[in-house]
Amino acid sequence: MTDAFSNVLSWAARHERRLGALLFVAGFISDILTFGLLPTSIVNWFFVTYLVVAAFCTLGSHIFPEAAEGAVWWRRTLAVVFPLVAQYALGNLMSGFVVFYTKNAALAASWPFILVLIIAYAGSEYFRKYKQYLVFQTTLFFLALYAYLIFALPFLAGRLGPWIFGGSTLAAIVAFLLFLLILRLANKARYLESRRAIVIAATSILVLVNTAYFTGVIPPIPLVMKDGGAYHALVKVPGGYRVTTEEDKPWWDLRTPVVHSSPGEFIYAYSAVAAPISFSSTVVHRWERRVGGDWITENRIAFPISGGRQGGYRGYSALEAPTAGAWRVSVETPGGQVIGRIRFDIENADTKATLKEITL
Repeated sequence: MTDAFSNVLSWAARHERRLGALLFVAGFISDILTFGLLPTSIVNWFFVTYLVVAAFCTLGSHIFPEAAEGAVWWRRTLAVVFPLVAQYALGNLMSGFVVFYTKNAALAASWPFILVLIIAYAGSEYFRKYKQYLVFQTTLFFLALYAYLIFALPFLAGRLGPWIFGGSTLAAIVAFLLFLLILRLANKARYLESRRAIVIAATSILVLVNTAYFTGVIPPIPLVMKDGGAYHALVKVPGGYRVTTEEDKPWWDLRTPVVHSSPGEFIYAYSAVAAPISFSSTVVHRWERRVGGDWITENRIAFPISGGRQGGYRGYSALEAPTAGAWRVSVETPGGQVIGRIRFDIENADTKATLKEITL
């Protein structure tokens, strides 16, 4: 091994944690720039590839946790490369999940993954000792594996529901136990040092994710809300819907849209929800009115959807003479997972506002 290569390797070994954090960020940025532009089927293979790379390199980090200055060059190289590549793969996984879970529902549904990223950044710098770092890296791998299966199993099964989520949970547990068994076989002494902490951390993730799912915090991937709005009238026409709406606001006006409602008038909520081909589910329009600081459900209207249309499966619901005030229509699954929301205010008007017709 040349002196130059030896010097570079020594420098990388000394700054391994900082380089790992940089690669984690690099993986995050690269996926944000690409994952939102790719079809779900291709993104699925990216996730699988990153999971395999992360598992292999985490295992390699366990086998070669550190290498003394005088160790053979290939051992020193692997001891440096494995943790860095694992960080890069995990960064790509986390960023891909942030992109998917953010665009598939209300922004608030993404908070668990944002929190994970913050912990990951801090962890790559804080967990310097091998025992601590193995716990952190392995726990992050389990979260990535679990998050992937929550997305992948509905994608493959073509439907959503508690039983599908339970299957994702069971698959994640079995796969992770097999991974831990391989870690034990590869380096039993070092694995036993961290086993208790790994089990506690993984169990905490199971509790957190299950709580998030059954309280509707986790969005219903792979469903994506492509479009939505509140309108004065809606008629189905060949190739789409013709809606009656008020004049558009300027693009820079970020205020909540206002619908001026006449006495006895129906207000229509329209949504387009995209799903993969061969995917079928039911969408619920939950009409909610804000009373004080709470959102009160006024009506629930459900209708089936099927996948395959690029612009999303289109559907609508209507409410007669809604009370003036703040409203939203939550587009949900029957289990209460939020796909997206249509937010608007209703103001009473004695005369009709200036309206126009458009085709969606």
